Amino acid sequence: MILKNKNRAIIALVTSALLFGSTFAVVKDLISDLTPVNIVFLRYLLATLLFLITGGVPEKKYIKPGLLMGLFLWIGYITQTIGLETTSTINSGVVTGFYIVLTPIFSKYINKNSIHKKNLIGSIAGFSGILLIALNDLDQLFGNLFTLICATGYALHIVMVEKYVKDLNISKLMFVQSGVGSILCIPFLNYENLNISFKFLLPIFFLGIVVNFCAFYLQLYGQKFINASTASLLFGLEGVFALLIGVFFVGEILNLLNWIGVVLILIAIFYVIKE
Repeated sequence: MILKNKNRAIIALVTSALLFGSTFAVVKDLISDLTPVNIVFLRYLLATLLFLITGGVPEKKYIKPGLLMGLFLWIGYITQTIGLETTSTINSGVVTGFYIVLTPIFSKYINKNSIHKKNLIGSIAGFSGILLIALNDLDQLFGNLFTLICATGYALHIVMVEKYVKDLNISKLMFVQSGVGSILCIPFLNYENLNISFKFLLPIFFLGIVVNFCAFYLQLYGQKFINASTASLLFGLEGVFALLIGVFFVGEILNLLNWIGVVLILIAIFYVIKE
């Protein structure tokens, strides 16, 4: 039964990474017409409504976990979306992969989990693969503070999920998380830019429903059975999927080292999750 749950959790996390990786090209197109904060607000708002419908009003015990998860995820979202204004789809997809290294460290000190040798090797190998993928834009890789802030936010979010998700209802927890994200956006909204035309509806609905609702539900389900360190490594596939989408749908070009990076990430993931 445990093996079955683990396999289902791995499939859920990989699917989640695919959905997350698909967002970069969509957001890259949107930010030419909408501000980053407005994009994040709209996708959070849609997800909040959907999680309220599926989970109902949460009890008091969901407030603290949802607040922490919502805060750290909002930090990651905002800094990543702003970064897309000045960097490529591929670079934005992989640069935040530094959370692969940060997550085991945060998990150790916040959740008191030991860092297993296998996870440490896998994290280092996975991030090395991400660096190879990002070589096309190496001059942008650590060019600003948003990179570290974004990676830190995502790592802390994964660790908070690990800490709280096992005993709580996913939809109720996600309702609080999404609601917090929406509220944090309000002071920074550009109301003149908030007029949504018909051409924006499909990408906004995709981001809000497919990603913020479905992908995050899959993430929380997967993390019920997979530790934070392994989950963060599986999320390294987000960069791989972003890369492939950038190549086949956006027309971005890769070199041999980029492809070696993809293979290295896949080997690292297989090394960690195999029995």
